[in-house]
Amino acid sequence: MLRGVGAALAKDLRLLARDRVGLVFLTLAPIIVITVAGFSLASLYGADPHGATAYLLPLVDEDGGEVGAAIRDRLARESAVTVRRLASRAAALELLERREAGAALVIPAGTSAAQQTGKSSTLLLLTDPVKYLEIANVRSLVEELRHGIESEARRRAAERLDAAAAIAEHTRQEFSRIADEARGQIAAVRTSLIRAREEALKTRQAAKERGVQALREAAERVQVERRQEIARRLNAELAPAREFLERLADRQREFAQWAASVREHAGKLADRMPPPPAPPEVPPELAALARASPEALAQRLIGTDAPPFEPPPLPAIEWPRVPELPGVQIPAITDLPKVVLPGPVEIDEASVTGAPRRLNTFDQNVPGFSVTFLLLGMLFGVSMSLLDERDWGTLERLRSMPIPFSSLLVAKLASRIAVGMVQMALLFAVGRAAFGISLGPEPWALLLPTAGIVFAGTAFGLVVAGLASSREAVLPIGSIVIVTMAAVGGCWWPIDLEPRWMRTAALGFPTTWAMAAYNDLMVRRQTLHAALRPTAVLLGYGALYLGVGLWLFHRREGRGG
Repeated sequence: MLRGVGAALAKDLRLLARDRVGLVFLTLAPIIVITVAGFSLASLYGADPHGATAYLLPLVDEDGGEVGAAIRDRLARESAVTVRRLASRAAALELLERREAGAALVIPAGTSAAQQTGKSSTLLLLTDPVKYLEIANVRSLVEELRHGIESEARRRAAERLDAAAAIAEHTRQEFSRIADEARGQIAAVRTSLIRAREEALKTRQAAKERGVQALREAAERVQVERRQEIARRLNAELAPAREFLERLADRQREFAQWAASVREHAGKLADRMPPPPAPPEVPPELAALARASPEALAQRLIGTDAPPFEPPPLPAIEWPRVPELPGVQIPAITDLPKVVLPGPVEIDEASVTGAPRRLNTFDQNVPGFSVTFLLLGMLFGVSMSLLDERDWGTLERLRSMPIPFSSLLVAKLASRIAVGMVQMALLFAVGRAAFGISLGPEPWALLLPTAGIVFAGTAFGLVVAGLASSREAVLPIGSIVIVTMAAVGGCWWPIDLEPRWMRTAALGFPTTWAMAAYNDLMVRRQTLHAALRPTAVLLGYGALYLGVGLWLFHRREGRGG
């Protein structure tokens, strides 16, 4: 039995190897269609990262300021657009009218000045509404650009505010320092005034003492001079009296001598002679006064002690009290208010799977069109080959072999499964080499959904062979179903572009589950666990199709027999 199955498998593989048209259909045709469709549908995911499908974006800079320079610089780094600078809006409108571009960006005059003065400014986006996808992508790019410029302007404004705040804080500190120095100088001036007042009081007291001493000395000199003057005048006044007393004394001596001489000459008669009259006695006070020196007389008149000297009182000087100098009232400088610019509302796009923001459109198209051509290949390889072998009588000869007919069918299907696996592997290899598609973090995990869709597609070919009555009926039946499954199941475009009801209906197609697994593994960068459920569903579809196909085929062959 196994030998028969092996022989049938080898036969189908040899027949396929001789079918050059079939080999071209399995390899070259899918690659051509994938290439054309990939570049044609690149705008579904936006322009590719390599710039091969970049949009032409006319740029009219009427402002010529910093904003225009920033926009040009940012757009120059964008691979999604090719910027063409134009001199006027008319030139940009001409490009839009010739359908060479779907949108043009105009930077109106005064944009930079408005931004610098805090006023709002508007960028003008001229669009051709028919080119919806291009406008959507360019609009998204311009929004990112605008947000980046706003953030940069806000950052520069914040830096300027911080610098101004730092300068103000430095000025405040410097002002406080100068104020402290002024307070210190004022306190020093007041201290100097108090010290000067004290020195003045001391100087006044010393001057007073010196003046009193000088006045006392002057009074003493006046007293001495007065005494001398009085003595001189007394001496002058008493001089005649003194001379008279001296002459009187001389006369008295002479009289006494004369009287003695008279007595001597009188002899015996001397006793009879009366005594001469006594001269008047000079009062002792007068004699003492006449004999006293002028200084003694002056002293007797004036006295020995000088009269008490009372210096004239100095005029009272009302020394002004050193007033409290006015304090330097430095106004309290509060901390500068923290100027906080209104923060922008940003959108931080974070992939939940680690996938990049910009995807390679071939990550969608390579597996999608590979599945499409796989199903078509299975349609021709299984359905038509079974119908051809029936028409050629090959099936009748196979029935005569000593093995169950179902085993022969399984062998034929196994050969197509092997061919389908090789076809899918080859198309993925070409996609990786030519278009740089992602194979995900675990490339080997792609074998699971691949095996599932190959099995389901092969079994579906058996169903079509059981339903079709002739070779000509295969194409209407199979092609309609396969094209519907491929289109609705997300093989030709992202399934998210479809309405919700159609996405729900698509769950009944194996293509939907195959593309879900490929998108999870390749685009969303998930691991093996993301492919387990879709693969199980695909194997379930394959088992269902296989059972229905075998039943239909046996039924048809039974009626035909």
